[in-house]
Amino acid sequence: MARKKEWDDDDGRTIASMSDVGRQNLFIPRAKPNREERKPSIPETEFEQSKKDRPWEQSEQFTKQERRWYAFGALKAALLIAMAFIVGLGLAILIMLLLWS
Repeated sequence: MARKKEWDDDDGRTIASMSDVGRQNLFIPRAKPNREERKPSIPETEFEQSKKDRPWEQSEQFTKQERRWYAFGALKAALLIAMAFIVGLGLAILIMLLLWS
């Protein structure tokens, strides 16, 4: 049986636990593996405190109208960027036509 190598700079800490990593199902790749529900490793009071410290992770429910406004805002920003590229490409083509004709 092979012996484990001992490194000089190894202090025994685990950087990333690979204990939950398993083989993927080859026939049904999107099937979820059967795993038991694990309890969080930190106590509930610390978990609640960490939620308060990070407000961007709190799930807020938006109304239908708010979601619509956010979608329209994102669409407007994307169309503005696309219009800038179209105008720039049009100007480049116009300049090339004026130079070469």
